[in-house]
Amino acid sequence: MRTDAAAHAPRPGARPGRGQARRCATPVKRVAGATLAAALLVAPGAQAQDFPARTVRVIVPSSPGGGIDSTARVVSARLAELWGQSTVIENRAGGSMIIGAEAAAKSRPDGYTLFFAHDGTMSMNPVVFPKLPYDPQRDFVPLSLVTAAPLILVVHPSVGVASVRELIAYARANPGRLNHATGGTATLLALELFKAFAKVEIASVNYKGLAPANASLLAGETQLGFPDLGSGAAALRTGKLRLVAVADARRSKFFPDVPTFAEAGLPGYETRTWVAAFAPAGTPPAVSAKIENDIRRALSAAEVRERLERLNFDVVGSSGEELARVMRADTEKWGKLIRERGLKLEQ
Repeated sequence: MRTDAAAHAPRPGARPGRGQARRCATPVKRVAGATLAAALLVAPGAQAQDFPARTVRVIVPSSPGGGIDSTARVVSARLAELWGQSTVIENRAGGSMIIGAEAAAKSRPDGYTLFFAHDGTMSMNPVVFPKLPYDPQRDFVPLSLVTAAPLILVVHPSVGVASVRELIAYARANPGRLNHATGGTATLLALELFKAFAKVEIASVNYKGLAPANASLLAGETQLGFPDLGSGAAALRTGKLRLVAVADARRSKFFPDVPTFAEAGLPGYETRTWVAAFAPAGTPPAVSAKIENDIRRALSAAEVRERLERLNFDVVGSSGEELARVMRADTEKWGKLIRERGLKLEQ
């Protein structure tokens, strides 16, 4: 007598019935689906493990020589060493950093384009310009807050003032005589807040980045500026500009003899800037996590920290989550100040 298995076995040469075909196909589909799912789970890790396999582009939304550019060059050089792949800086200056930010936001999200920007680009522009072609919260993956520095007030010696009080008195006695070198949203907003605190009127002359703005100061084409401590350091070393005050709660460890604005007679005027690294939104999480980790590794190197501190930057090296929180807090802070003071800023 045949067993049940033998009774249901197909005859030699016979085509399987429809039920048999379905029973055979189901396990194959399940195996194929399981294989695909496993591939999807493995792919991001494998992609990150192989990253980078070619040159990484680093977009900087300012001219060469400014604080963002200097930070990006120091960090990207160290990343190139860690990765064994070259990094290329691409300066996209102009439009209050908007041109570079838009280019970065529209780049392919594969990890091979990074974006170094400051708080003016990512936390101030959204509350200053109502129709930005990019959204800092939506269009970017925050990687790390790299460096931070207070803004400083520098004055050309031709003005003949040596303190905040003297500058305010001069501006009130000589309306229309002072021009401010604006190198982006951060410096523009710093000027407008100073005008609101000091109750003075000072004209703004816009430049495509802090480097040309500082150059105009050195040439005496403009009379004062609010660069960050890092960006203004090179100009200060020439001895052709006078550092009047530091816009921080404490004196700078780099210039301990220079008073804060509170000490100089303008309490409450404080503003710091930062430089951070981003990737375009949609960058694979495993890749962005690797880049974040490698940036923090780069910043832990003694020679990298020394180079950045020589530029008068405080090295931070935060996580991406911490950077996201700082961005949101700064956007809220600047938006509130602009609304309360009724500032109307134009690009």
